[in-house]
Amino acid sequence: MSKPRRPSTTALEQLTGDERGQLLGELLIVHPELVDETEHLALAKLATVDADEVAESLEWALREAEIDQLAHRAGRVHGRGYVHENEAACEILEELLQPELDDLSRRAALGLHDAARQIALGLLHGLANSRKDVEDGTVLAYAGPDVTDDLAWSVRDALSNTGLNLPDDVLEDLSPDAGSA
Repeated sequence: MSKPRRPSTTALEQLTGDERGQLLGELLIVHPELVDETEHLALAKLATVDADEVAESLEWALREAEIDQLAHRAGRVHGRGYVHENEAACEILEELLQPELDDLSRRAALGLHDAARQIALGLLHGLANSRKDVEDGTVLAYAGPDVTDDLAWSVRDALSNTGLNLPDDVLEDLSPDAGSA
């Protein structure tokens, strides 16, 4: 009798993120002794943030925002009246930033203050980088030259709402006038 061949990929590898989350929950119910260790690992994972990766990710998201969304949101919009293309573009970019702000708040609420600050720093760097070399015809261009400054205030507000802040010299380095003197 031959042994069944093991599949080239495991069932665990084939699970979606949601399925993995459900499985972890079920595993912790069956093995409550693993809860403390799992909590420790989760906090360690959430405590690790690379501000440069955050900056790159946000800059890419803002520069590559779907221009097709703008066509659907601008002009006459049922229930809103006329929506100017600049307003619609700003809304799209705000929506791209919001999950990052939520992540910043989530980590701060867990007491992971350095991670929250690193997210804020990365977001501010990403916004500062997005100010440069904006291509015509992109959502970023339609939003106007001040959109990154407005979004930076959203980052500062989110950080402030958690009771945290960044050093003033960091904020000065990221201001639009920095380096232009």
